[in-house]
Amino acid sequence: MDERIIKMIENYGEEDDFFGEVSEEYINKAEEKLRVKFPRSYRDFIKKYGSGGICGVELEGVQGNLGASVVDATERWRKLGLGMNLIVLEDSGEFARCMYCADINDDRVFSWERGGTDLYPRYNAFDDYVIDIFQEGIDNW
Repeated sequence: MDERIIKMIENYGEEDDFFGEVSEEYINKAEEKLRVKFPRSYRDFIKKYGSGGICGVELEGVQGNLGASVVDATERWRKLGLGMNLIVLEDSGEFARCMYCADINDDRVFSWERGGTDLYPRYNAFDDYVIDIFQEGIDNW
């Protein structure tokens, strides 16, 4: 994970902004429910932070024995036509930010609009995405 993400969280995170560290058991359960393997970059993030964000910016993730918001969001968007090999990182209601599962070996983050058919590449890597959305949250906080 990029050090800048860790520094942003240390400098701007507040108590309870993130669920917290999650065991492999719960990450595996979320993957099993979605029938995918999470990309390494995303897996590392949720293992350390679970889910959450800073300055009003939230990422879907895993909340231990409470469930997994990434599963709920991904299942909801799949019903709208999102591909089975994608996972939802952010659900804005009108669009989702998503990335391919680990089997595809593509770390880019895409936008997919409600009712749309095309993915639009937005970031070259998961870390780039997190840095950008966290920085936007910081700038607007």
